[in-house]
Amino acid sequence: MNNKNYNVFFNTHTVSGIVISVALYVIFFAGAFSLFRKEIKIWEEGNPISYTQRKDVNFDKILDSLNTKYVLQGRDVRILFGEQEDQMFTYLMGSKDSLASEKSKTPHYFYTDIHSTKTKFYNEQYSLGEFLFRLHFLQQFPQIGLYLAGLVSFFFLFAIVTGTIVHWKKIIPTFFTFNPRLILKRVWTDAHTVLGIIGLPFQFVFAVSGAYFALGMLVFFPAKFLYNNDTGKLMEDLRPVSKSYAWVAATNQPIPSFNQYAQNAAKEWNSFHLTEAYIRNYGGTNMKYVLIGEIAGDDRFVGQGRIIYDVFSGKKEAVKNPLDLNYKEDVPRAVKRLHFADFGGVSLKIVYFVLALITCFVIITGVLIWVEARNKKSVALQQRLFTAKVGHIYMAICLSLLPVTALAFLFVKFSHGHFQDKQTAIYYFYFITWLLLTIFFRLKKSNYYTNKASLLLGAIFGYLIPISNGIVSGNWFWKTFSNGQFDILFIDVLWLVIATLCLIFFVKIKPAVQKQSSFYRAPLDYNSIPDSISADKEDIEKSKTTKLRMRTKIFLLWLFIAVGFILHHIYGLASVYFNTSVAVDGANGTTPFDTHIWRILMEGLALTFGLLTLEVTKKWFVSISFAWSIILGLFNIYHIVMAVIYEASNISEILILLLLVVASVFLVKSLNQWRKNPNI
Repeated sequence: MNNKNYNVFFNTHTVSGIVISVALYVIFFAGAFSLFRKEIKIWEEGNPISYTQRKDVNFDKILDSLNTKYVLQGRDVRILFGEQEDQMFTYLMGSKDSLASEKSKTPHYFYTDIHSTKTKFYNEQYSLGEFLFRLHFLQQFPQIGLYLAGLVSFFFLFAIVTGTIVHWKKIIPTFFTFNPRLILKRVWTDAHTVLGIIGLPFQFVFAVSGAYFALGMLVFFPAKFLYNNDTGKLMEDLRPVSKSYAWVAATNQPIPSFNQYAQNAAKEWNSFHLTEAYIRNYGGTNMKYVLIGEIAGDDRFVGQGRIIYDVFSGKKEAVKNPLDLNYKEDVPRAVKRLHFADFGGVSLKIVYFVLALITCFVIITGVLIWVEARNKKSVALQQRLFTAKVGHIYMAICLSLLPVTALAFLFVKFSHGHFQDKQTAIYYFYFITWLLLTIFFRLKKSNYYTNKASLLLGAIFGYLIPISNGIVSGNWFWKTFSNGQFDILFIDVLWLVIATLCLIFFVKIKPAVQKQSSFYRAPLDYNSIPDSISADKEDIEKSKTTKLRMRTKIFLLWLFIAVGFILHHIYGLASVYFNTSVAVDGANGTTPFDTHIWRILMEGLALTFGLLTLEVTKKWFVSISFAWSIILGLFNIYHIVMAVIYEASNISEILILLLLVVASVFLVKSLNQWRKNPNI
């Protein structure tokens, strides 16, 4: 590989890795623990485990209880049977019956105990395992969290491919020349390369499957054109179980037993067990039972099946044999099993857990390599200061996750039963503690201190977790082992192992290791930094004047494009003066979420890039701006072509789109000049 190609791949790997490093670390760290979210929930509640075979559950009793409390007539009911637990997740959709009361038109979702039929809402039944599972794909960020996690996974795929290309020739030699006594940069580089390649297959699977899950919904945008915006038809083709049926009329007949249908479905195929069910049009003349299950994982990796019954005739309207593979339905299930390791028992989850933590280490070493490599006396003081600051922030956010998570285990154990809204309580405790610890470590301005303190706190809190379990719930090691409560025992043992490793690493890392750092040879004296910066101000101001001209030009072009998009979106208001309706088919007064996404991608990002152009001059930012300007330009060309084909009479709209294309050409040209010569 020639030097030019090597530098391209190396810079792509570095930029993509640094940009996503914090989010990626959070995703992998939370994902590692979310593998055991079921065990964490059981540990948190501290109750003996019971599990009733789904064919033996009295569903009729549960449905009668729900009908009394929530009035099910006209509703679609979805039931998730749960994994090895005597609880069902129940989702009641609003009633379709026009004669139904407002109460029955209100949707609900909650957990239902299959024995007592008591219900608990989602926030009441919330657990730390559920929190970590949601944090794994950043769902705590409303609306955008899932998409953000998908973009991180997508860029992680770039980092994996480019990193493999960059380190390919050094992989084997690095295995035999690794020496932790060398300078820190060499230690981090060798560890980053070796561990990165060891976990490469695992990381590749996670990057692809993560992007698939989080960004899969973006497929709906182009797919809608093929279905003429008929989202219902699109969903039926992609996920047949989501098919809905129009409400006809209420029935006067007694509703046939759901139990009988569930038992019949479970007997259809060997080792077939129910996982999910839908009841369509409860209490209606065209009521349906949709029973979904799969072949046991030991017998078949992917074996999903379903039967749709017409309730009152007893006929099977549709059957999907779990022994016959279906691309649209079985591929998502296969990807899900690979991503969440739900096909190999606890032993495979442990392997995934270790590989996830190894990936966290690879991410951290990548950041440390970047920090070490850019702390040289030949580098401008401001750049060195910026690099050190970013390193402190990154390390504070990432490494503090360990003690915060351990402390959260103690919190949920001691607070169990004291909060009705457990979700809010966990949110406040976890995020406030994480923020405070991050600020504390950032103010210390020492990655060595952050590392040592995080390990020590992780060890202390980790040892306290099994002790708290014994004090609060009486579940000491010997009791859970003798009672066969291995889910509870597993969490205690897991934290004992983690705490022990933290303590070993804490002891092994000596103060002398700081002498191997570039900051020892080229220290940053924060007390004298203001004087040093003021001495360089004259040189900086000279270059600023030249750069400002190009940045101002680019800013104005971004602003012009953003305003153009806004004008395009509101041009329809002019039709008010010509007595034409501005409402599109299906408009109900609420702006659809995908419309918000489109507007954010168009004028929102244009305004964002314009604003950042005035403040950010980094090479990575210029490259991202250049790439997005090309994408935006191609979209504008496509948009004007479609407008000419379908709306040739709308001259004002075509004019705006034409101006946007011209502005996009100027923008791409200017950004390309700035990219090639940052000093102009």
